[in-house]
Amino acid sequence: CSGGCGERRAAAAYPAEPGPWRCTKCEKLIGCEVIARRGREYERGVVQQRDRNSQLLVQWWEEAATGSNEKGLAPEWVAERHAALAAPADGERVRRGMAVLAEWVDGRFYCATVQGGAAQARVLLQFEDGLRYEAGLDALRPLLDKPLLQAAHSPPSSAVREPRSSLQRMLPADLPSARAAGYGPLAQSMDRLEAVWRCSGTWRVEHEVADICGLFICRDFLSPAEVAAFRLVFAAHQGWAMYQWGTIGRKKELASILQRIDFGLEEMTAEGVAAQSKSFTRAIGRHQQRLIQLLEARMRQVFALAGLWRECDVNMMQLSQIPGGQCLGHHFDRRDKWQEGIASVAWSETAGQEDSRGDEWTLGMQCGPSNNVQRQVQLPMPAGAAYILSKRAQGRTAWCSRHKVAHESCACCWQHGVWNEKTALTRQSITMRVYDEEWGREASSPGPG
Repeated sequence: CSGGCGERRAAAAYPAEPGPWRCTKCEKLIGCEVIARRGREYERGVVQQRDRNSQLLVQWWEEAATGSNEKGLAPEWVAERHAALAAPADGERVRRGMAVLAEWVDGRFYCATVQGGAAQARVLLQFEDGLRYEAGLDALRPLLDKPLLQAAHSPPSSAVREPRSSLQRMLPADLPSARAAGYGPLAQSMDRLEAVWRCSGTWRVEHEVADICGLFICRDFLSPAEVAAFRLVFAAHQGWAMYQWGTIGRKKELASILQRIDFGLEEMTAEGVAAQSKSFTRAIGRHQQRLIQLLEARMRQVFALAGLWRECDVNMMQLSQIPGGQCLGHHFDRRDKWQEGIASVAWSETAGQEDSRGDEWTLGMQCGPSNNVQRQVQLPMPAGAAYILSKRAQGRTAWCSRHKVAHESCACCWQHGVWNEKTALTRQSITMRVYDEEWGREASSPGPG
């Protein structure tokens, strides 16, 4: 149909030479705005040509809109299965198993499969990295590897490519493939975090804060750009478990609850979970390992005086969220289970009125059991701050004068807690520890008293 008449012709009638050709589908696509894959991401562009192998020549949106090519970026050929019309999907065409591009919370599009309907006229999706997400129809763009018309011609056999079915595009959440791992929201969020991450800088560290042995604080640990990237990393995680500590809202106290995800050695029990209970500890995946490596390297650099994790590497990471008006009451992380040094960094889920990183929260430190408190300290902490608990601030058995274990109380070591009571914003945080793999297998020898 090189004459652009729109008539369908037999395969033998097509010219052998490569180049633009015309059919009904071409008439609908050429000149239209699309969202197509460019490298590892999907971007907007305008279709200039379409060849007999169902490939589109796309001029990317900036160049197409301005008519210039200042960046020196030439139009690129993109397979239809990696492109979608920029107009929102027609609700009547959306069905289970359909491959679509879906707009995520970062405003970018990712390949996903429709899993079914959800509440409030929304659709349940699964991205290629396994993340499940609910979106409205206005966020969906069906991919072009399905015919735009009820009837379509068959291209020459030499140009036929094996189609990918909807089932092949559907990726189980627990079986991410090597290809999918590079195209989902989590991978892109980690790329963004690495792009803004500062490998060097000047950080001010306070040590032995409030005369508490083993407490280190850095109040400017994260920049606003790093916090913004961390929020997307959190949004790309799913399967948050509800956790409560002690009593809930008793005697007009704040509710002590939070959501969390524990990554580490799957056979080990997560912190604060009874041994007979199901732990829900997940294996550290490729992207979680990237996250640990970034944070661990900076923690070691900034808190050099703390002597963090000597001759060992972080093997447990916890993501947690505490809603506004709630807290995590005073407690010990198990005193004989973790090696020296517990590192945490926190910020708010959204920007605060005065700080784009979020609102202030309180680190509470208490020496002695509740019925025999020796001393209490309340430390206001800005969003983006990091802190280290070690020695008696951590409450490790090796530093306790009475060698208390598990969650037993004493009068010489400090319990810690988090209060998020003065804000409506959710506090997000990452805590890293080193699990003592010999814990429970042999008696631990007492350390300095």
